[in-house]
Amino acid sequence: MPKTDDKQRLLIGVMLAVAAWGAMLALGAFLFGLDEATGQVRFAPNVLRGGIVLGFVAIFVGGWALLLRGRKSA
Repeated sequence: MPKTDDKQRLLIGVMLAVAAWGAMLALGAFLFGLDEATGQVRFAPNVLRGGIVLGFVAIFVGGWALLLRGRKSA
């Protein structure tokens, strides 16, 4: 059975990995979009598209962190 410190470090690592994955996904959504005329993906930066993805990832990871914090204090 892993020690509590090892479990905590692993959980923080997983949360950071999810946040990094979400940031890369948001970067891709920001930089590339669908060209409606051709149906192809093209370079078309759009702050709103990237911001939506980044916002949802931040809400997910932030909510996860809040739930874990509440679990520790209980």
